[in-house]
Amino acid sequence: MQGGISLTHIAAGIAVVALIILGVGFYAIYQELASLRSQVEGLNTRYEEISESLEEVQGAFESSRGDIESIASSLESIQDRVSKIEERLGSAATQSDLDAVARELASLTQQLEDLQARIQALEESGAEAGERLDQLAMALQDLQARLASLEERVDEVYASLYFPVTVVDGTGTPVVILERPERIVSMAPSATETLYYVGALDRVVGVDQYSDFPPELNEAKEAGEVEVIGGYWNPSIEAILSLEPDLVVGVASVPNHIQVKKVLSAYGIPVILLPDSSLEDVRESMMIVGKATGEVVGAYEAVLKFDMAVAAAGLLLEGVEPVETAVVVWPNPLFVVGGGTWEHEVIELAGGVNVYGDTQGWPQVSYESLLEADPDVIILMGGHGNSGVTVEGFIEALESQLGEAAWEIDAVASGRIYVLLDEYNDSFARPSPRTVLSIYVLAVLIQPSAFDIQPGDLPSEVSPETLDVLGLLEGRVPEEVLEFLGEALG
Repeated sequence: MQGGISLTHIAAGIAVVALIILGVGFYAIYQELASLRSQVEGLNTRYEEISESLEEVQGAFESSRGDIESIASSLESIQDRVSKIEERLGSAATQSDLDAVARELASLTQQLEDLQARIQALEESGAEAGERLDQLAMALQDLQARLASLEERVDEVYASLYFPVTVVDGTGTPVVILERPERIVSMAPSATETLYYVGALDRVVGVDQYSDFPPELNEAKEAGEVEVIGGYWNPSIEAILSLEPDLVVGVASVPNHIQVKKVLSAYGIPVILLPDSSLEDVRESMMIVGKATGEVVGAYEAVLKFDMAVAAAGLLLEGVEPVETAVVVWPNPLFVVGGGTWEHEVIELAGGVNVYGDTQGWPQVSYESLLEADPDVIILMGGHGNSGVTVEGFIEALESQLGEAAWEIDAVASGRIYVLLDEYNDSFARPSPRTVLSIYVLAVLIQPSAFDIQPGDLPSEVSPETLDVLGLLEGRVPEEVLEFLGEALG
């Protein structure tokens, strides 16, 4: 199993999917973007001349200080080339122009790195010319800084090739985004996490009060770099407007997010509301956000890693006997996970059968219905931190409603009732790329024998501190999947 899935397959998958969906033109852009970030092209003819000159200088340094001046001459030549690149970038109008600039920058960057290394070697072997070499080294550093700046500009111009774009969000509304967004506001934790996974978190300036992932987001909030714009259910339009966003992201299932969309659209601010009912919606949301932010490649990478982790779970649990399971959203009054939700899909992928799968959404049900359903496993969603939800409290609620009959429920009698807490709960409760982690968490609770453990070995309060799910997965899933799941923990 482990030998069948690798990062090589991920890379190949990205290329194939990009080619099929975006077409050859966009695939060419993808190739150039990948090239700018991951490889440096070979030396050109001029660099070969500089390299040969440096080798001669290093070999005859003691007897010929004049050779050092040839390094200065070579640097002047490189400076001229950098100036010309700056001019060309200023007038670049086509992808072909950008391609040429990108190749030239890659070549110069490698030349300067090699030249700097040789100058450092000469410094060590000849103290008497140290002052002059110091000057050359400083010149190199200046050139490298200029090249780095130019490379950033090339990336920005490449990104601009995606815009303007039109995306259709979870409400079925086409949204036009004229330029690459630089000030993004998120109204939902799942939207914030999706922005992170596609690579656009660094442009987020505002989030709802419940957005707390990844950890660096919390640091940014504490530092005042990211503002809180209100609650998930009731974001403040005034707070959002004060941040002067050029893109706002929410979810289609929250009525107030739809209202925010109507109001902000009148101000000319694009608002995309993500679909959030299923795991397919999670995938679609990644692609919507990737296109809207100019992070298409990051979106494809995230989707493929997500799908790889889902597929690995299927292989791990292949052939297990499904276990009847109930997931309680709130214990009193009793609300449960029904069909038509991403949580329902997670239950099934984790080797369970949702005993409330014939309902829709998150219905309120009677305690008698739970007695009749008689699940083998009950999982309580406990929230993050001290939510007050406990196994003991849930059993007391059952007893108060059902009396001694509560103990006729298999999950109660066998002690297979668990409370999800902290990151494990969040990954299950939020429809984002992190949701894949909850498949494995629930799989351990529902199908412990697949991990060579007994139900009695499991804690009743389930969090990363009490149950090391990643440790149980070592040697059972590919390393790439472990890395993706580890990222979901923060």
